[in-house]
Amino acid sequence: MDINFKNELKLAYDADAQRRDGNEKSREQWKLDIRSKFADLSRSQGGMSILELGSGVGIDAKFFEDAGFDVLATDLSESMVKLCQSRGLDAQVLDLYDIKNLDRKFDGVFSMNVLLHVPRKDLDQVLSSIKDAMIPGGIFFYGVYGEVDREEVITDRSKMNMPRFFSFLSDESIQEIAGRYFEIVEFSIVQLPYDKNELHFQSLWLRKPL
Repeated sequence: MDINFKNELKLAYDADAQRRDGNEKSREQWKLDIRSKFADLSRSQGGMSILELGSGVGIDAKFFEDAGFDVLATDLSESMVKLCQSRGLDAQVLDLYDIKNLDRKFDGVFSMNVLLHVPRKDLDQVLSSIKDAMIPGGIFFYGVYGEVDREEVITDRSKMNMPRFFSFLSDESIQEIAGRYFEIVEFSIVQLPYDKNELHFQSLWLRKPL
C-alpha cells in the first residue's frame, strides 16, 4: 500500500474516532441486521472465534463479544483501536496487508466498509491473506459500497473533511474476484435511501472451501 495513501487513511480515521464513538443509536437497521445474521450463522456452524477487519471504535466487535464470541478487533487507526480497548476488547492496530502476521486461524471474518479502501490491483493479495487466516469452512462477511468500477479520492465535508481513497467495484467484478478465493454462499444488495454517489451496498457471504 502506498505510504501516502495509507497515512491519509490513518489521519482521517484518527480524526473521526470521537465522532464515531457511541453512534450505535444512529446506525441504520440493515447494518444491525447484517451483524446479527453473521453471529447467528457463525454460531450455527460452531464457529466462535471472529476476526473483525476495520473495527472502528468497536461497536460491532463488542456486540459479538457480548454474544459469546472470542473476538479480535483490528483497525489501521490507532485512535480507533484505543477506543476498542476502552470497551474491554482485545484489539490491535493492523494493516490489511499484514494479516499474515497475526499467525492465527479464525472461524470467521467480519468486514464492513473496509475493503473498499484497497486498490483493485491489491485486492487479490488481501483476499488471499484473509483466506489463509481462516479455518476451512469458515464464514467471511465482505460488505462494501459499490455498483460501478471506479477508484477515486473523496473528501467527505460532512464528517472528517479529509481525503480518503476508495475503490468501488461493480456487482459482477466483486463476485468474480471474491470467487477466486471463496465459495459465494449469498450475494445481495441494499438500495440506500439517500444519495451515496449512486452506489448501493454489496453483501457477500463467503465460505472458505474445505
